[in-house]
Amino acid sequence: MTNLRRNVGALALLLTVAASTVAQHGRPARPAAGDGIASLDVFAQGPVLDLLTTERRGSQLELGHQRSTDGGQTWSPRRRIDTSSAPISIASRGNEPQVVAHGDHVLVQWSTTGSSRFGAGPMVTARSSDGGLTWRPVAGPAGNDPADAQTFADMTADVAGVFYVAWIGSHDGPARRGLGVARSTDYGATWEHSQLADDSSCACCWNRMATTPERLVHVLYRDHGVRDMRLATTDDGGASWTLGGTVGEFDWEFPGCPHVGGGLGWISGGVLGQLVALVWTGHEERHGLYVVRSADDGNSWSSPVRMGGERARHGDLATAGSTAVAVWDESGAIWASRSVAGGEGWVPEMRLSRPEAVASHPLVVTTGEGFRVFWTEREDGLLRWRSAEVGHTSTTSTSGQN
Repeated sequence: MTNLRRNVGALALLLTVAASTVAQHGRPARPAAGDGIASLDVFAQGPVLDLLTTERRGSQLELGHQRSTDGGQTWSPRRRIDTSSAPISIASRGNEPQVVAHGDHVLVQWSTTGSSRFGAGPMVTARSSDGGLTWRPVAGPAGNDPADAQTFADMTADVAGVFYVAWIGSHDGPARRGLGVARSTDYGATWEHSQLADDSSCACCWNRMATTPERLVHVLYRDHGVRDMRLATTDDGGASWTLGGTVGEFDWEFPGCPHVGGGLGWISGGVLGQLVALVWTGHEERHGLYVVRSADDGNSWSSPVRMGGERARHGDLATAGSTAVAVWDESGAIWASRSVAGGEGWVPEMRLSRPEAVASHPLVVTTGEGFRVFWTEREDGLLRWRSAEVGHTSTTSTSGQN
């Protein structure tokens, strides 16, 4: 009976992925979605949060920015960012426009239309120097070849305000897709060190970036072939990248794209200098979401610790000091768990979304006083974003907006 359940589960996963996945380059097919918030991303500088949302109205996609200066309790009015000269090609959960900030310098990125298969094109960016009040277009990180699909991006900033971006780009390598990286030392006005860190990666899983106090930059991404997560690291400001081993060795071989990324953080308190990652695997014997830790910059990882049940997916993770918060969706609900011991000793999981809601794809950031979780859910036929505040010891509030 155990083998039968495993085989049925593996077949269900295969059919789900096959229905939502196309060739290993270009844009993945996605099911029809209703109006409302098609995507969201958030970047935190302590209590200052920059929220980027894409609102869908029929076939139209509108990009908008909001800022909170009190950890997400209140928000500025949503200001539209003009994308008419470079229309948004992709804005879906897991493959969404991105935002990064340093002080009042805010940069947003999205994938525009192109001539690659399924219409995806290069990344474009817009920049604000006044905290999001006004915006102007600037050069993209990786050229403007319309045949180069650049998707599944993530952005981060180090303590000095150097911006980094990682994405999945099309090229002529063995997998036809690879991990691209670039950096900017002038808040996105110009870019340098634009290159392929790995010329063979999964085509349809999002990346996560994290920086350390020593200004190392890490990218967590899904590998090609064996579909375990992997780590790319730079210790010279993006001039070169080192590829580490797998992040959690599940040895999951799968000929498709699972459309699931992971979460990555840095524990600076408790056990000094630990990376902590939240990774998902579809391996039939260990299907689910797991936390792993590394005390040697990703060269080796601890034994995996499961988060949630077998249906837990779409995880993210944030850290502050020796505290880590992991979030994920499972069976239409948003869940969170917290560790105050450097990624060990996780407390029982807590449900954040309402019982009547169908919610997915949470993101979590640290706000100085605690953590704030964002997700999207369907309500009254519309997709909306909602958030909850998770303190270092408790969950304290929930809020939501269109």
